[in-house]
Amino acid sequence: MPNTIREQLDEVERDIKLYEEFDDREKTRFERECFLWTAEDRIEWQKTQRSAAEYLRERQDKRIALLDELEE
Repeated sequence: MPNTIREQLDEVERDIKLYEEFDDREKTRFERECFLWTAEDRIEWQKTQRSAAEYLRERQDKRIALLDELEE
């Protein structure tokens, strides 16, 4: 577990970068393969996208909070 605010911020920023890269890859995969998917596959993909987007928003909120702490 990171101790300093800077270490926490670095970890959050790494998470954000990883999730953004994951999102880009998933959107590319969707464009390439979606016509082969069943309705269930598409629903599962949408659930995964929603979950990833929610996690990304949480991380972005955490980043803002940590940046505010650093400025104090």
